[in-house]
Amino acid sequence: MSKFLRHINCPRCGSKDNLAEYDDHFWCFGCKYHKLKNDIGSIRQRLSQTSHAVKPPVDIEVSQDIPKPAMQWLLSYGITPNEINDFGIGWNDDAQLLVLVKTPDYWQARTFGNHKVKYMSNGIKPLTFYGYADKIVCVEDILSAIKISRLSPEFCALPLLGSSMSEEVIQRLSGHFKSVVIWLDRDKANEAIKIARNLKQRGFNSSVVISPLDPKEYSKGELSEWLKSK
Repeated sequence: MSKFLRHINCPRCGSKDNLAEYDDHFWCFGCKYHKLKNDIGSIRQRLSQTSHAVKPPVDIEVSQDIPKPAMQWLLSYGITPNEINDFGIGWNDDAQLLVLVKTPDYWQARTFGNHKVKYMSNGIKPLTFYGYADKIVCVEDILSAIKISRLSPEFCALPLLGSSMSEEVIQRLSGHFKSVVIWLDRDKANEAIKIARNLKQRGFNSSVVISPLDPKEYSKGELSEWLKSK
């Protein structure tokens, strides 16, 4: 999971804004140029930014010791132990929360124990891409994004962390993807159609997937089948 920073010039194809800079790598949506930020200068810069950063307003303690009920819930959707580790999924024991995404300014978690709601979140929603491709699938939740990222480099995913798309997200997507697919949960089909229609009116090559199950409930092969014509 990488945090998007900005669009800049690509050193390979010369595009003025196709090169996306993330906190740990660069990726060009035009020529597929890819470079990790593993040089000593980049590492020192990240360490310097971390040491001088103001304490984030949103924080939650997370450990990798995920209890059996939460682990079984992840495994029921086919999320592998490697993906749990790679995408930073963790456990907050005090509040009995399975933290699905955590950035300096935001976290979202699946609740366990005696909570009245299924999900909890706090902070400013991040713009986080899962996988690398010039076709992007916008989904509601983190698990769906993880499952879609398995199709990289054909498709990547953006979890909207809800069923709406802000103007900021639209601006960030503009001009950087060959196509944008909106695939929300079945009960949000109308919202998906409205988002795709709005994007099409803004000049995007946009489409919708409406399926009986949520994206996170499908296997890699099934996801590919749903997206093959997009």
